[in-house]
Amino acid sequence: MKVKTREKTFRGRAIDLREESVAAADVVAAIRSDAESSALDIECADPHPVHDYVGYIESETSVRVRAAVAAAARSLGMDAPQDEEIANLEVSLRSLDVEAISIRSERRRVAEVSGSETELREEVAALRGRVQAIRDSGGYVEDAESKLRSATRELAERETERIAAEQALEAARKRQRSARNDRERRLRLRDRKENLERTARDYLARQVHARFVAAVEAVPGRGRVPEPGTFEGDSTTAALAIARLARGRAPVVLACERFETPCAAVDCLNAPVLQV
Repeated sequence: MKVKTREKTFRGRAIDLREESVAAADVVAAIRSDAESSALDIECADPHPVHDYVGYIESETSVRVRAAVAAAARSLGMDAPQDEEIANLEVSLRSLDVEAISIRSERRRVAEVSGSETELREEVAALRGRVQAIRDSGGYVEDAESKLRSATRELAERETERIAAEQALEAARKRQRSARNDRERRLRLRDRKENLERTARDYLARQVHARFVAAVEAVPGRGRVPEPGTFEGDSTTAALAIARLARGRAPVVLACERFETPCAAVDCLNAPVLQV
C-alpha cells in the first residue's frame, strides 16, 4: 500500500494518518474510486464489496450485520445455492426496461376529430335539406350542390382521420396494457430476487457462523452472536469482527481507538490498515 499526500509519502500495511490534514471521507473515497485527487493518492488493491460494509470503521459506526457477514463469506470464496437463479433474474430484470405509456394525446386527437366530424355531419345534413328545398321550388341549385359536394368530401376525409385516430388510440392502449403487464412482471421478479437474496444471506451467514463467533472473541470490544447473522453488542465491535472475518486486500480505514497502534490493528484484522 502506498499513500501520497501533498507533503508526504507513506508505504506499508499499517499507516497512521492522524497527524496529516486528510479527512476520513477522502481516504475512503480514494480507496474506492479511480478518480485522481491532488490532495491524496492511494495505491492499493481493489476493494471487495464487503469493503462497503466494513471498509470504514469509526467509534459510532453502523453496520447491517447479516448482509455484511454474507459479504464477508463471499470474500472467502463462498457461494450460495440461490446465486444462479438470482443472476438469471438480474438478466430478466435488465431486459424489462418498462417505459411509462401515456394515451392522453391519442385521446385528445380522437375527441378533436370526432367533434369536428359531428359538426361537418350536421352541416352536410343542412346542405342536403337546402338543396332539396331549392330543387322543390325550381330555383338555381348548382351553387348549393357545389357546397354540398365540398362538405361531403371534407366529411369523408374527417371520417378517415377519426378512424385513424381511433386505431392509434387502440394501439396506444395495447402498448399501455403491455407496459402494465411488464411492470407487474418486473415487480414479481424483483420480489422473487429480493427473497432469494435474503435466503442467500441467511445461508452464507450460517456457513461462517463459527468463524464470526471466533472473530468477535478476537477483536477488542464486547458482544455476542446469538444466531447466525446476528450480533448483540456495540456495532463497532461487530464491524471489526466482520473485517477480521473477511478476506480483503484493500485497506480498512479506522477512525476508532480500539487498537494501541495501526500495526496491532493489522495483526488483529489480517488486513492493511489506515488509521485516521
